[in-house]
Amino acid sequence: MGILARFLPKALRRRILNALSDGEDTFSRVFNTSADWIVITRLSDSTIAKANSGFETISGYRREEVLGRRMLDFNVWAHPEQRVALVAEMMRAGSVRNHLVTLRRRDGALRDCVVNCALIALDGPEHSHAVWIARDVTEHNIVHEQFKAAFQLTPDFMSISRVTDGRYVEVNAAFERITGIARAEALGKTSTELRIWAEPEKRPSLITLLETEGAVNDFPMALNAKGQVREALLNAVVFESRGERYIIALLRDVTDERKAARALQESESRFVRLFDQSPLPMCYSSDENQYQTTQWNLAWFDAFGFDPVEDQGKSGLTLNVWVDPEERTRLLRMTAEGTAFTDVEVQMRRRNGELRWISLSTRLFDEMNRTMVLFTYFDITERKHAQEGILELNAQLEARVARRTAELQGANAELSQALSTLQIAQDQLVQSEKLAALGSLVAGVAHELNTPIGNGLTVASTLEHRIESFQGLVHSGLRKSDLQTLLTDMQLASEILVRNLGRAAALVASFKQVAVDQTSSQRRKFDLGAVVAEILVTLNPALRKTACNVHTHIEEGLTMDSYPGPLGQVLTNLINNAVLHGFEPGEEGMVEVQAWAPDGKQVVIEVRDSGRGIVPENLHRVFDPFFTTRLGQGGSGLGLHIVHNLVHSVLGGRIEVHSRLGAGASFSITLPMTAPERVEGATAMPISDG
Repeated sequence: MGILARFLPKALRRRILNALSDGEDTFSRVFNTSADWIVITRLSDSTIAKANSGFETISGYRREEVLGRRMLDFNVWAHPEQRVALVAEMMRAGSVRNHLVTLRRRDGALRDCVVNCALIALDGPEHSHAVWIARDVTEHNIVHEQFKAAFQLTPDFMSISRVTDGRYVEVNAAFERITGIARAEALGKTSTELRIWAEPEKRPSLITLLETEGAVNDFPMALNAKGQVREALLNAVVFESRGERYIIALLRDVTDERKAARALQESESRFVRLFDQSPLPMCYSSDENQYQTTQWNLAWFDAFGFDPVEDQGKSGLTLNVWVDPEERTRLLRMTAEGTAFTDVEVQMRRRNGELRWISLSTRLFDEMNRTMVLFTYFDITERKHAQEGILELNAQLEARVARRTAELQGANAELSQALSTLQIAQDQLVQSEKLAALGSLVAGVAHELNTPIGNGLTVASTLEHRIESFQGLVHSGLRKSDLQTLLTDMQLASEILVRNLGRAAALVASFKQVAVDQTSSQRRKFDLGAVVAEILVTLNPALRKTACNVHTHIEEGLTMDSYPGPLGQVLTNLINNAVLHGFEPGEEGMVEVQAWAPDGKQVVIEVRDSGRGIVPENLHRVFDPFFTTRLGQGGSGLGLHIVHNLVHSVLGGRIEVHSRLGAGASFSITLPMTAPERVEGATAMPISDG
């Protein structure tokens, strides 16, 4: 029993020793009533000699079932190698203390047990039996594992240290992460040795509190963490285990929280300052009291005339600033639901009752414990009045525009009438030009025909007189010489008559062709040189009255399929324009008319004079209607305008003008050899002197 007693737990050992003093029966009662598994087995074959009720509770087997049978027959060892190791150690040392093993119950459940075993002598030689004492620690281990897991997994610094010397017996992973000190290095050392406290002079105060109170909550301390000093709150409690007092401490790093709190406090302080000093009227309400109170800034009080001491905190409804209180309810509700407003125009009331137009904007701010709605106010009363004035002005302007439009429409009608009158006048001028050209043509024809017809008339009169003389000779006596003289005179007269009448006939034919071309504008094939020659014949009477000579250089064989009448009008106007505008009256000069075909498809006709030229500022206006430098001196300003229209619209070509002051002017006309089809309704333009 002495050997058995040495390996029993203290409490059980005390009970057994006390029981031994009362005799063997008392020991048996203690043995049988112990909650621990107690079994005595024979070493030679592991036969169970004795088993207590604790064995029945832990293993699930009844003593009657196991006594006299081998322990190995019941498969109670979940890991048989554990039994082998225990037996070997017991045979070597005589006993084994506090060895954790896993045993299997009868129902198959596994239990964690702390085993003590020793060799004893029972009814025979020494060390013939072994006593096995097992305590079920499964629940204790589960709690321990849970605590261990929680201890290691908590994100805050945790440590367990002895009260007596302050040395660490356990630290968690957060301790290692925060301090940078490995667990193996920390165990067995004090916080002072590890320089955990940045202000070690505060630690005695903590120990004093723990001694008097038993626990400390949110004790502020400065913690050395990887070379940095961090702010922390320490929570600690003293507990006792197996007669030893320990401190379990939990440190929470609040550096970032306090920095954020200080930043938030500074931000709130700045917000308050900005809010109060903002030049724009502002206010805010929160849902803490269902928006029943309102904080106003100084600019709002200045704008609305209320007393910042007396009226601060009162809502807009209480101060009666809302002309339409339902508008406030709607804006608050919708903003709180997440719909912010910008520049909502509402009418509000100042303290003195004056109504003002306000542009209102709202914003929503979510804080930790409340939701705030911020209002900003912008007085737009003057702008509203200006808008109303603008609207009124716009109405007046619209009426004025309507009147002006009516006036303009009347003016347009008058201008249209004037334009029609002008067009009629232009047509009359064109007709005047036509009549003037016709008169010039008739005068030229009469002048050209006058000489041959006059010569013929003179010869005919002379011949008539000679015949009358011959008749007288016949009555008085006719001589042969008289007959011969008469025949000679008649032959000469006949030659003169034939020659002059032939010349007159040729002139009439030429005039007829020119007249037909210029009056009918018929399209036909013609030789350009012949047409130019015919045109010059009609111009000779007028040109002989000037000191200007006209020279032509027309390439031979230039046959065109075009409109000779309009072409003649163009050349006539250009030659007349050169004579009229290029030279002073009586001044000698030269006009050249040249024509050539550069590519066989187009004809270039150039009319150049040696006159005084055109001033540069007039070059771009020479083709404008009614533009002339000799207004009232025989120029109408239509000649070159007619030329431009004929070249472009009838002949299908283009015309350009070049001039240098003092070196004459040159008009270059480029025409297709085959003219395009005439535009419907196009008519020939009359000859004009420009």
